[in-house]
Amino acid sequence: MAPVFPLHRLPHVAFDKEQRVKAVINRERVSFTENLREYCLNTTIHGLKYIGTVSLTLCERAYFFLTFLVVTACSIYFISNVYIKWQSSPIIIGLNPIATHIRNIPFPAVTICNMNQMRREAAERIEQNTLEETVLQSICSIDGDFNDTQYEGKWSAVKRMLLSATQPCSALLKACRYAKQPERCSEIFQSIFTDEGLCCTFNTLDTVYMFRNATAPSIFPTEAGSSSGRFRPILWTPENGYAEDPSNASYPRFIAGPGVAMGLAMVLDANASDYFCSSTSSVGFKIIFHSPSETPKITDYAQYIPVGTENRIIITPKINDAADQIRKVAQAQRQCVFASEANLSYYSVYSRNNCELECEAKLILENCGCVLYYLPKLYEDTKICSRANARCYEQIRSSIAFTANTSISCSCLPGCFEISYVPDLTTAELQVGRFGIRETLLDNVKDEVYAKENLALVYIFVKDTYYRSFTKGELVGFTDFLSNVGGLLGLFLGFSIISLIEVIYFVTLRPYCAKRKQQRINRKEQNVEANHLTAARNELLWFGSKPSNTTAIQFLGRPTDADRYDAHDYHLQAGRNAMVKEFATKLKHLVHSRLQQANGWVRNTFRSRRTQLGRGFGQERTGTSYPFYD
Repeated sequence: MAPVFPLHRLPHVAFDKEQRVKAVINRERVSFTENLREYCLNTTIHGLKYIGTVSLTLCERAYFFLTFLVVTACSIYFISNVYIKWQSSPIIIGLNPIATHIRNIPFPAVTICNMNQMRREAAERIEQNTLEETVLQSICSIDGDFNDTQYEGKWSAVKRMLLSATQPCSALLKACRYAKQPERCSEIFQSIFTDEGLCCTFNTLDTVYMFRNATAPSIFPTEAGSSSGRFRPILWTPENGYAEDPSNASYPRFIAGPGVAMGLAMVLDANASDYFCSSTSSVGFKIIFHSPSETPKITDYAQYIPVGTENRIIITPKINDAADQIRKVAQAQRQCVFASEANLSYYSVYSRNNCELECEAKLILENCGCVLYYLPKLYEDTKICSRANARCYEQIRSSIAFTANTSISCSCLPGCFEISYVPDLTTAELQVGRFGIRETLLDNVKDEVYAKENLALVYIFVKDTYYRSFTKGELVGFTDFLSNVGGLLGLFLGFSIISLIEVIYFVTLRPYCAKRKQQRINRKEQNVEANHLTAARNELLWFGSKPSNTTAIQFLGRPTDADRYDAHDYHLQAGRNAMVKEFATKLKHLVHSRLQQANGWVRNTFRSRRTQLGRGFGQERTGTSYPFYD
């Protein structure tokens, strides 16, 4: 039979259940102070672990706290300098490492004007005190008495006068050749209205692609053109290039190749004997090179081609483009305009020159009530300025050109994608009839005197096959800015992305998880009583009888009636809720302590019996044998 050791109550090991639950809840709840201290001890930011270490004195922790504040202030100062640089000068201009082939560059648009703005023959036929005389005075900038005539100021009248009284392109251009192929000048040149009157232009965009409104008055007089339809117009823009592959039968023409033979050659005739009024004090031509999508300004920016000369003009394309990353930078900072940001009303393709022409027309119309004949006009009935309005519009033009004037100005930024052509002009005296020459364009010219007084031979070409563009890019991009900020934070604080994740964790995720854990504990405590009741019943049934206050040992055989009564009474008492609640929290501790006491009692009794018999461990037994203790 196994020995049973009676259990008795130990009042000093019992404690109240409510206090235990409160202790568990308080232990699991994470306060703000504890959370901050744990963050300081575990964060990767340098110096904070010393602030959260309790073993350090208050003076030591204050020292590290002040040091941390000073270092943080220094990092903020240097980061602010990087941010100011990023915002104030985000753009840098550099050479594009990838060169552009001349096949992808259009040949420059060439606009040529005779310095004579009105033919003498046509001017002498105009009668006095008529509308034609008023238009003549306006074109030639001649002051007169405008009260004697009724100036209608209609574009149709000015247009008709310009077409009938100025030199046509067929008379200005005697012979033409492009890329070694002789061309009819009327097929590759077309008339255009400029500030120098009626001029001739080569390789410009078609009106369908240049202007937004097809019904607006065009600067290209359609009745002056005699194109046979041999060339097909295609779209070209500085930003997107050619809309389709160009060919020899399309325009704007691409640059066919380097050298004078692959360029444009032409013979110009000034017809000096027919000069009536001119914007200059000499006889000859004005020539300007511009983008095919622009309207030129001849008076201010053109070059002179004198008569009786042979001229070679080497063109150097100047290409400006931009990286796509600078689109997010404000216009005021990048100082350029993309095509998608253009807001022109007359022109379809944005350029600074087109923007300035529209701005000038708008300001003159608002202040003078009229528009100069060569400026953009949205409506056919727009009044055209005469010499009576000269004081008004000249004052507006001077105010626009004067950069110090801020009241009337045109703030037109350059396009982010633009192309311009820089000419390099060399001139020699033209000799005709004195010796044999290879130039076939002068085969029909026999009069040496007429050639010296009226003709000019011009060659326009490029000398290189590849050209590098000037690219606007980010000086300090977001990646560079982030790298600089990360380097400064790492140098001063050891801050990284992981440090930021730690801050987010201790601010948001950790308090949330602690709250969820506390809610789970509260739900578990609601079921703890039932669990304790079951455990108490199982353990009480395992150990049997009711514990008593005695420490004596019984060797049980067949249980007596008294034992059954005591056990029955004990089970009845254990069935009560109050007793179960008491024993449920201390039963395991009591059983463990009593088992240790029983084990010690057995060892002590065994040793005492062996001592009384005079035997030690390992000795041979003599005399009477005690098999129980053996």
